[in-house]
Amino acid sequence: MSLGHAGTDGAQGFVKRVLGEALGMIERHRQRRSLAALDDHLLRDVGLSRSDARREADKAFWQE
Repeated sequence: MSLGHAGTDGAQGFVKRVLGEALGMIERHRQRRSLAALDDHLLRDVGLSRSDARREADKAFWQE
């Protein structure tokens, strides 16, 4: 394997990791918005209070 090829694999790996992180952040944001939109009955069904849902929904998209 040449050094040039290894550098390309490293760059591709980096891009895949960054893209994966970005997609994860987008998905967390989408799920938090969906959670915030649930009514109290559905929240009780999944064992959460309105304040639990609000606390999760208020997190920044980059927070896990």
